[in-house]
Amino acid sequence: MLNHFYSSLRLPSPPVGRPFIAINMISSLDGKVTVQGELKPGSLGGSFDRQTMNVIRSRFDAVLSGGNTLRSHPFYLGVPQEYEKDRVSRGLNPQPYTVCLTGSGRLDPDGPLFQNPPLPPIVLTSSSGAENLDPAIKQVSQVEVLPEGAGMLEISQLLLDKYNVHYLLVEGGPSVNYQFLQAGIVDQLFLTLAPRLVGARNEHSLAMGDEVLPQPNEISLLSAHPHENELYLRYQLVW
Repeated sequence: MLNHFYSSLRLPSPPVGRPFIAINMISSLDGKVTVQGELKPGSLGGSFDRQTMNVIRSRFDAVLSGGNTLRSHPFYLGVPQEYEKDRVSRGLNPQPYTVCLTGSGRLDPDGPLFQNPPLPPIVLTSSSGAENLDPAIKQVSQVEVLPEGAGMLEISQLLLDKYNVHYLLVEGGPSVNYQFLQAGIVDQLFLTLAPRLVGARNEHSLAMGDEVLPQPNEISLLSAHPHENELYLRYQLVW
């Protein structure tokens, strides 16, 4: 970690009323973030990309993914134990919260995410989704039933007010990324370009929804770091 180009990463102060929000994703050169329908560490990037993911996660209070992504990769969205001391020195919990956004509530109670998690996963769901949640998940999780029509701004405010989440990292999937971008509340984007070509039209891109996204007033490149054949980009979005 000490030799990583993000080891000295400093994030801006959060805006008033919501967390600072960033998206972290990896994409093929032709803009795909899934391979054979899966979005999970290692599907496009190598070991250094996974290390980079951990360094980025180490700066955040919580890491959020959608239910589809967590069904594909049902693990706690934390950091290796060797990052915990540094997190504590920054005033953070040893591990970030894992936040799961699921409308259906259809999650596997036997998945690693729910087996002795370091912090209770925060499950954000609908009233019908809460009914579908397995009782074993409810025992080890913090379940939040969202009011009908709640958007990403309201979700981020809930995480700030109830769980003290000042820095929120979003890791997909494409629909979740789209909703945060559509709400105009994404402050930075971490994007890894992997030396891969996917091509299949049914694979997903970074953000996918029904309409063209609103454009930020400004998108500026904060840094670009090549490593072997991968390129690590960091953008700032001003709305």
